[in-house]
Amino acid sequence: MEGQGKAFWLLALAFKALGLEEGASVASVGLQCFCGFPSHDMTCSWSAPEANATFVLAFRNLKYAPSEIHKAQAREGDRWLTVARSRLKRGEVYSVWLEIHRAAGVDVSETLNVSLEEIVKPPAPELVLVEVSSSGAVVRRDNSNWAEHIMDQRLLWEIRYKASTDAAWIWLSLEQSSQEDQELVDLVPFTLYEVQARCIQENRQGFWSEWSPPQIFRTMEAAPLGPVDVWREIRLLENLEPAVRLLWKALDPEAARGVILNYTVDFRDRHGTSVGSLACLCYSAPVPAAASYAQVSAWNSAGGMQPTPLSLEQADLPAPQEVRVQTAQGQGLRVTWTPGPSSEQVQPEEYVAEWKEEISGELLGWIRQPAGSRSALLKGNLMPEEPYLVSVSALYAHGSSSSAPVRMYTQEGVPSAGPPHVKDQSVSSTVSLISWGEIPLAHRHGRLTHHTIYLQPSAPGNRQAYKPIVIGAPRRSHALKGLKPSSTYHLWITASTSAGEGPPSLVHEFHTPGPHWQVYTAVLLSVGFLLLLALVVLLLKRRWFLNFLHKVLPLWCWQRVPDPGHSLAIIKMGSQATAPAKEAPPAPSPAEHAEEPEILNITEPAPPPAISPARLAFSGYEKRVLPSLEELERLT
Repeated sequence: MEGQGKAFWLLALAFKALGLEEGASVASVGLQCFCGFPSHDMTCSWSAPEANATFVLAFRNLKYAPSEIHKAQAREGDRWLTVARSRLKRGEVYSVWLEIHRAAGVDVSETLNVSLEEIVKPPAPELVLVEVSSSGAVVRRDNSNWAEHIMDQRLLWEIRYKASTDAAWIWLSLEQSSQEDQELVDLVPFTLYEVQARCIQENRQGFWSEWSPPQIFRTMEAAPLGPVDVWREIRLLENLEPAVRLLWKALDPEAARGVILNYTVDFRDRHGTSVGSLACLCYSAPVPAAASYAQVSAWNSAGGMQPTPLSLEQADLPAPQEVRVQTAQGQGLRVTWTPGPSSEQVQPEEYVAEWKEEISGELLGWIRQPAGSRSALLKGNLMPEEPYLVSVSALYAHGSSSSAPVRMYTQEGVPSAGPPHVKDQSVSSTVSLISWGEIPLAHRHGRLTHHTIYLQPSAPGNRQAYKPIVIGAPRRSHALKGLKPSSTYHLWITASTSAGEGPPSLVHEFHTPGPHWQVYTAVLLSVGFLLLLALVVLLLKRRWFLNFLHKVLPLWCWQRVPDPGHSLAIIKMGSQATAPAKEAPPAPSPAEHAEEPEILNITEPAPPPAISPARLAFSGYEKRVLPSLEELERLT
């Protein structure tokens, strides 16, 4: 109470000296003062938010001149002010306060009673990096200016460090910082760190120094830590042959522990014989046809890691069942499954959930889950209204078994096209079967929930449309009943998803047949059936049929008559007639004419005996064509 009364008396005395009334208000502005080193100037700061105010710092020596008040005005906009060492004395106690001058009046802050020795703030130290390894570092602190000027007070130190990607600092206590060299342990290889230090007088009086400028360094590399996340992608080529490609993810910085120079890949068959290998700074490689196993390892300047194996065989073992995919708002896709029925001796070692674009077939990513997991969260740049295929594989010791893929959309939209290839088929004069094609996957933008059929008569006097017919999405045909015979209709179809209805298909026009079309159709079908049956019987009983014709028809209808045009004798006679004449022999000379000609006796042979017409045998055709005996006698 005595101290508070004395402070009140000093404050009232200050009001009188400044010409202020004792009723002036006291403002809390967070006033604090420290003595800088090595200048020993006193710097005071405050946190008053007023913009249109003038700040005046007032102080006085409580021991030798309590009534003498010194003032210093801060520059406009500044929230600090420095009092030179020449206006202060060591070993003295000063009373300090702040006056805030406004248009409405003057406010006075709380009063500080300070001694220069008790408000000392050491200068910021310096740190020097001495040694760096893959898991530690040694730094040396230095504050030689303090040791040269003040020998009676030692300094206590505080050090903090952190990885450049971390937000929280790791602090070393004062006991740990008593040595000149400080060792930092348990550091992560190939990681950027920053370290700082500050100090205070050993008697804990005054203020902590400012933090030293950060000393930034990177730890050395170490051999990578595994395993590499390895998987395979199976695609069908144009000839429907499967093509397998090995994929692996880049190691994260903590596992890489340096700059990865290359990945080595080794392929082996089921007997352990190498069938191919490569080393590259890549993340995929084609799998040889004979390969059953693959192993991948990463290398940096410090060495390599143990290879990560993967079985490429498709095992005839239970695959995950009841795979379901749901959208996790703002997170990705949540896939769940149940394990397949397997014996206790054969259990999966882990599960792999993968997702790919269904249209392009490109594998987007995969995630591994332990054997006891039943769900996984698939994250990535998944686009809305795009179809994705999600499948889950169970990995066993000697192969894997995959579930059937499930189609999934992160966000559905309305279809961008109507059903194609709308067709009709008349069942009766009042019933027509309507069918349509499947909308291409790229135009669905979601899972189809149903189709809607719109029907309208095309008669000028009857334009009233029928009630729309809703058909479930799996079906792509529907029988329209209750139509009018001999009528024309216009029809179009739309498809819908959970987001809404898409555009209509092209308008399809069809006609219903008349009421007697079934009778006409039955007659035509019957006649056609009888003709077909007769043709079949004719082919099977051809020989019997020809014999029957020979018996029924006259001989001239089926007997073969010689064709003079194809006679070999006539053809030979014709060729001789058209042959060129031989060259005439030369004329005899006059001497040959002078010889006596040779006399040749010619005897006429007796005529052959005549053949009686009665002895000639004629066929039926010749009897009808050749003249009779009476006609021949009449001619002779």
